[in-house]
Amino acid sequence: MKIPLFKRAPPTKNTAPVAGGDSAFSSPAIKNALIIIALACVIFFLRYARDFLIPMAMAMVFAAVLDPITRRLRGIGINTSIAAGLTVLLALVVMSGSIYLVTDDVAAAVEKLPALSQGLKDRAKNEQAAAPSTVTKLTEAATNLEEAASTLSGTPPTATKTAPRVEVRSESRPSWIRAQLSTGSTTVIQVVGQILLALLITHFILAAGPMLRRKLLRASGTRPHHRALMRRILAQSCKQVQLYVVILMVTNVAVGLAVWPVFYLLGFEQHGLWALFAAVAHIVPYVGSVAVAAAAAFVTYLESPAIFEAVNVGAIVLVVVSLVATLLSTWLQSRTSRMNQVAVFVGIMFWGWLWGLWGLFLGAPIVVIVKVICDNVNSLRGAARLLGD
Repeated sequence: MKIPLFKRAPPTKNTAPVAGGDSAFSSPAIKNALIIIALACVIFFLRYARDFLIPMAMAMVFAAVLDPITRRLRGIGINTSIAAGLTVLLALVVMSGSIYLVTDDVAAAVEKLPALSQGLKDRAKNEQAAAPSTVTKLTEAATNLEEAASTLSGTPPTATKTAPRVEVRSESRPSWIRAQLSTGSTTVIQVVGQILLALLITHFILAAGPMLRRKLLRASGTRPHHRALMRRILAQSCKQVQLYVVILMVTNVAVGLAVWPVFYLLGFEQHGLWALFAAVAHIVPYVGSVAVAAAAAFVTYLESPAIFEAVNVGAIVLVVVSLVATLLSTWLQSRTSRMNQVAVFVGIMFWGWLWGLWGLFLGAPIVVIVKVICDNVNSLRGAARLLGD
């Protein structure tokens, strides 16, 4: 019988964390906390860098919409750079021509603003002279309550000594409305600059279209299914954005044509300008319809003292715009891409909070692209079902 000289030590449990196994970051609570911190950092970056990201987002949307025109021009033998330049120039001409067509109506509407503002000022003075304001009534009620409390407590009310009036010469400072008008003029210049910058970036994207696609496919990885996934996401994103813009244009034209006779029958001057305003404002879903109805009700209130007439006008405009937009948009989207209207509205409000007015315009295309990405990534299928109809 052989006796072993050395005995094997019993196996000890390795308590050290193994790569890929249980670690300090594998706890669900820590993972959720890290995800929340990452989302907060992304939101902060989107809000902080909006001056850079807004023209980029606009350029991507413009490039997705104008890409079919550039391909048609390349198909007839035109160079890619020249075709991209002609496409961007065509878009700029269409925008400038649309603005030029409404300049006369806008000038006529601006000429009426002093008379409307003077009527509002006179009406406010008459109402203030006829009945005391709410603030005056509340102040008088507070004084009566103080005197009653002093009488019940047994202490006579203290006589208020009226101090002699001292005439204070108020310096002429710009009012809030003047400040907003000054800010608005600066904002218009900034908006024009952002649109021109977005069109310039669009030209570069369209000019480098095939090469840019190849670079994106190479950057997606070396595996074939990664490249196929990137190719599918790019194609579907462009297609869905194009469909969204087509649906939006058809819906806006229908809204303008439906509201035109309504404004004419209600007695609005420049009813064509009002119809154009309704069509353009409907680019922002839901919010644009409410803005058009509120503007129509306010102008009606300025022209006539009957507040119920102004409310009726606003309600009529809101009902017509909502019916045409909702029915037509729902029917068109049911034949193209199914999107959850609640998710679209929440997404538009979120991007509006991040980027202001531009977020309201770009929110819906961004939500469409996010849905395409979620549809093609297996780990994001739950978010895709949330965004889908």
